[in-house]
Amino acid sequence: MADILEIKKTKVLILSDGKEYKLPPINLTTLANVERTLGFGLNKLGEKLETETVTTMRSVIYALLREEQPGLDIETVGKLITLKELSAISETIRLR
Repeated sequence: MADILEIKKTKVLILSDGKEYKLPPINLTTLANVERTLGFGLNKLGEKLETETVTTMRSVIYALLREEQPGLDIETVGKLITLKELSAISETIRLR
């Protein structure tokens, strides 16, 4: 699983609204919450990233951001991430 999704310590991202958002370190609870948000197990994440890249990326990022900012909804997260932020996120977390 670490090859699919990895964050070793809390990371701070600045999204398109100029505010800081925290991504938590990955642990079993975080992974379970990501799976629940996605609606499928992490073993299918690679496959989904190939066939539904944007939708899957938005869902993963939403699940992670929601850990520290529970008031966010998936539509808001999608609007806060432009290509610039997506580049920073891909440097912060490894999705394969």
